[in-house]
Amino acid sequence: MTKDQPRYERIAIIGGGPGGLAAAKGLALEPIEFQTIDLYERRDKLGGLWYHNGDKNLIHPPIPNSDPDCHEIVDNGATDEDIYFSAIYKYMETNIIHRLMQYSELPYPPKTATFPKRQVVYKYLQDYVETIPDKVNVNLNSEVLELKKKNDEWELKTKDNTKYYDAVIIANGHFNAPFIPEVKGLETWNSKKPDTILHSKNFQDPNSFRDKTVLVIGNAASGVDISTQISTVAKKTIVSVRDLSNKGFENELVKYIGIIEEYDYKNSSVKTKDEVVEDIDYVIFCTGYLYTIPFLKPNTDIITNGRQIHNIYKQIFNIYDPSLSFMIIMQQILPLILAESQSALIARVYSGRYDLPSTEEMLKSYQKELKERGEGSNFHTFGYPKDCEYGEMLQALIDNKNLRHPGLVAPIWDNQLVEDRSQSKDIKNKRLEELVEHVKKLRSEGKDFVLLDH
Repeated sequence: MTKDQPRYERIAIIGGGPGGLAAAKGLALEPIEFQTIDLYERRDKLGGLWYHNGDKNLIHPPIPNSDPDCHEIVDNGATDEDIYFSAIYKYMETNIIHRLMQYSELPYPPKTATFPKRQVVYKYLQDYVETIPDKVNVNLNSEVLELKKKNDEWELKTKDNTKYYDAVIIANGHFNAPFIPEVKGLETWNSKKPDTILHSKNFQDPNSFRDKTVLVIGNAASGVDISTQISTVAKKTIVSVRDLSNKGFENELVKYIGIIEEYDYKNSSVKTKDEVVEDIDYVIFCTGYLYTIPFLKPNTDIITNGRQIHNIYKQIFNIYDPSLSFMIIMQQILPLILAESQSALIARVYSGRYDLPSTEEMLKSYQKELKERGEGSNFHTFGYPKDCEYGEMLQALIDNKNLRHPGLVAPIWDNQLVEDRSQSKDIKNKRLEELVEHVKKLRSEGKDFVLLDH
């Protein structure tokens, strides 16, 4: 490797959502040029989660499901647009303010709503695409079928081609394989009452549940949002929570119950430790997702049960082969900001300007992080202030070697950004309180749900 020769000449990026786009820009802005930067996106447009397209009604999750390599059930007539639909739903807005939902040097337009609708975020991502230098080759409608290391090269197969790379960035997101826990009677309910159990990934429009009794499992972000929307039109909205003494955000239109211990399809009922709830028409699981990389062969030392990515340094680099890296696999973070933070480091490593520690040192760092965070989903769960600290740490790694310029510079965690992040939960809760009042008004007037204008 000479001064003008990158550590890895040929780079592939898998996924055209917020993470993949940031990775592409980071590589393209490096002062040391790569021979090839190829981005693969299996859908017909870039945008990832925020590209809302396809008929969700034609795709069904296996029930229950704890397999990261699960195969969803596809109805006859489903197209690729349907099969690769996004987990986003019709009436969707961000759960963080737009200042925390933007890349560096690209603010949202003036007068953007505090919590932008999905259409606004999608348009913003298209604007970001226009800022990426044309050194990146974008391959749409290109699903990666297999990725494996062969003779010190990464062999990447799509339906149409087999190509070889020196390094690969995986940015396929973690909203693909729905997790649906196994509970007594659930599988039988699903077989006897098909299409009455779904996952938040398959949720589309709350107004289709008018005059129905709907049970929502989980009260995290998606559970709160979906149950609130449904409570506009449903006969009854019930939410199952892990801890009745600590429900999180509460909606007075919703009845809260404990953990479901058994499903009884004959009586359309569920049983908790304390009660039986009857006449349930639909069950929606808002229980999160499993990590999955179905195209990576073999991946036994990277993904086991789907609860975390193993052997990973700083939530990015595979310890034993840093030519394989991962984008924004963490949860409860600021995805666009940290996507650029990670991309800035990956780009400098792959161009050869930044040297990672030895395998032994990276392994020690990983084991230390495992001990501090815990295994499973806890390992990737951040939230405030941990995501701030993480972003600052990545920037410090770059700055300590005087490598901030040239190249991609992620948003810097100044006082304003930290303050915005520290207040984001309170601001969102206030927004949810306003939304509940909006829903109560719509319900009293017999109207369908629509998002609250700002």
